[in-house]
Amino acid sequence: MLAQKPINQPERLAALRRYELDTHSNRGAFEGIVELAAQTCHCPVAMVSIVHADDQRFETRCGIAFDGTGLESSICSHAILQDEILEIPDTRLDMRTQDNPLVTDPDAPMLFYAGAQIKTRTGVVLGTLCVLDHRPRRLGDSERRALRILADQVMQRLELHEALRQQDAMRREVDHRVKNSLAGVAAMTRMTARRASEEVRAALLEVEQRINVMVELHSDLYQADNPDAPIEISNYLRRVVSYLENIAPPNIEIDVDLEPLELLNKRASALGVLVNELISNACKHAFPDGRTGRVVLHGTAEGDGRYRLSCEDDGVGSANAGAGLGQRIMEASASQLDGYLHVAAMERGHRVELEFPLDAR
Repeated sequence: MLAQKPINQPERLAALRRYELDTHSNRGAFEGIVELAAQTCHCPVAMVSIVHADDQRFETRCGIAFDGTGLESSICSHAILQDEILEIPDTRLDMRTQDNPLVTDPDAPMLFYAGAQIKTRTGVVLGTLCVLDHRPRRLGDSERRALRILADQVMQRLELHEALRQQDAMRREVDHRVKNSLAGVAAMTRMTARRASEEVRAALLEVEQRINVMVELHSDLYQADNPDAPIEISNYLRRVVSYLENIAPPNIEIDVDLEPLELLNKRASALGVLVNELISNACKHAFPDGRTGRVVLHGTAEGDGRYRLSCEDDGVGSANAGAGLGQRIMEASASQLDGYLHVAAMERGHRVELEFPLDAR
């Protein structure tokens, strides 16, 4: 016997979409709950069954091989019409279930059913946590109570998943707005630099470079699935270098050779700032009087869980000139990465090297 459609069916189907129950995003989330329901109620079959418009789908199941049925086989579509647990001691004797294909199955008939509604805070029923048996029986009071509590746990997990999804959407929106704001500040800085004196223009262009480093980082964070997980940043660093190539003097060539690198976003930011300062400093100080030259950024993952980053130039000036703002920024960035800068003069040019642990302390 087909169950009637709930009177709030449009609202109910909208709730299924809101909790992403029309996707596979919750698969595996309720395995422990379903197994505990089966053990507590001493039933061989248990499942989280979500009743959709044309079928029922089992988000998690134990004791059966299939993951859903049509509504003609759905006992849960009757259970969602009630406020309390639906328990049918012998499904052969109940007019709602006596012709159900699961009940009339000659090989493994489902002769007992109990389903606790999975209900939102506003009273919308999404489906049930149900247990079934191949023999008629009744649940005890403690078993019914446990089934109710476990069904509420399913709803709480759905609400947690939805809250995390909303939080992620908000984080992405914030990252997007921050990126746009930074890009706007960079554009204003660039326009101001055009009307400034030579000294002020140089300072403003350095500020713009640093802002664009953060813009690129926010691009990666905006696309990341999990902002709290490490992100692969070698492509991010290459984009930073690409930007520097566009504004570097035409007589200077910049090469990049980086092995893959994953860092948390705070450390990724520090490394991006450091790379910007290293290459900018080399371009500014190592090639005076328009000399031609080359700057090489090289990164290697060491076997002991550390990463070695170096910036070499073949110039004649000092790539570590002075103790100005750029030098202080590099030292602060190195400190954030738990590393130390090493500067060495080579036969031709300079080499600045940083070795740091991949795992944050």
